[in-house]
Amino acid sequence: MSKRAILIVSIVMLLIIGLVAVYINEHTIPMSASDSGNSAGNLHNNGYFFEMDGKVYFSNPYDNNCLYSMELDESKPKRLTSMGVKYINGANGLLYFYMDSSSIGKGVSGLGNATNQYGIYRCKINGGDQTCLLRDFCGELALCGEYLYYQVKTDGGSINKIRVDKKNKALVAPEMISPVCYDNGVIYYTGVTNDHNIHAMYTQNGDSTTDVIQGSLWFPVVQGGYIYYLNAVSNYSLWRTNLYSGETELITSDRIDCFTMNDQFIFYSYSNADSPALRRCALDGSGKVDLYEGVVNSLNLTSRFLYFKVYGQDDVMYHMPLDGSAPASLFVIY
Repeated sequence: MSKRAILIVSIVMLLIIGLVAVYINEHTIPMSASDSGNSAGNLHNNGYFFEMDGKVYFSNPYDNNCLYSMELDESKPKRLTSMGVKYINGANGLLYFYMDSSSIGKGVSGLGNATNQYGIYRCKINGGDQTCLLRDFCGELALCGEYLYYQVKTDGGSINKIRVDKKNKALVAPEMISPVCYDNGVIYYTGVTNDHNIHAMYTQNGDSTTDVIQGSLWFPVVQGGYIYYLNAVSNYSLWRTNLYSGETELITSDRIDCFTMNDQFIFYSYSNADSPALRRCALDGSGKVDLYEGVVNSLNLTSRFLYFKVYGQDDVMYHMPLDGSAPASLFVIY
C-alpha cells in the first residue's frame, strides 16, 4: 500500500474513532453517588419549582403545568415540554420529572396530543432528548445519588427505584413511602404500613433501614443537622430533632398544613378557621410574621422567590421576593 493510501486510511480511521467518541460522550448519562435533586420542602409540595446552575425550572400553571425554564429574576421564560409535569429534579445538565399527558400545553395538536404519555421522564435542560424512563402511574419522585426513587400508585402502592440511565429497575419496599427527604445518601421517611415513625433508609448500603424518631410524624425535612417534621399527636405542630444529639424541641405550636424552608426561614401554611395565613419564622421558631392572608398550599422556594398557590385557585401561582422588597402578588409570565 502506498504512503498516500496509508495516510488516507489513517485519517479515515481517526475520523471514525472521533465520531464514535463523540457519539458515546453524547449518549452517556452522567451520574454520581453524590447527586441530589430538588429540596425536600419543595418536593413535599409537588416539586413545581427547581433551581439548578443559575436557572429555574418550573411547572407553569398558565400553560397546563408544562415544564418551563427561566432566569432567576423570572425573565426569559421558555417552554420545554408539551405536557404537564411535577416533582422536578435535576443534576449534571439533565432534568428528571413525572409527566402526564392529561395536561396538554396550549397550542399543542396532532399525534402528540392524541397519545397517552405518562411516567418518569428525563431531558436536557433545553428540553431536548426527552426520554421516558418508566411508564407507570407514579407519585413522589426524588433523585438520590445515581437512582431515581419513586412511588408507584398501582397494586396497593410501593417505593421503587431506577438508575438514571434507565437500568437496574427494582422494588425497594412494598409500601408507598415518601423518598423526597434525601440527605447525604440517606432517605428519611415516615412509615406507612406498620407505624408512622421516621425511619432512615441507607441508599448506598442496600437500602437497609433503621428507626430514627418514634411517633406520628410527617413531612420530614433535613436542614443544618436537624430533621424538621409535623407532629400529628401534637395538633400537627412543627418540631425538630438534632440528628447528632437526639435533642427534640418545639418550633411552633401553630397547626400546619404544609411547609418548606431554606437555611434561614421556614415558610408554612397556618391552618386556622378564623385567620388562615402564610407565615414565616426563623429556624428556631422566632420572629414569626404573616406574609399572606388565606389558605395556601404548594409552597416552593428558589434562591430569590417563594411561590405558592391559594386554595380554590389551582390555575394560578403567587410569588413574593425573599428579600422583602414586595408583598405577595400573582406570578405572571411574560
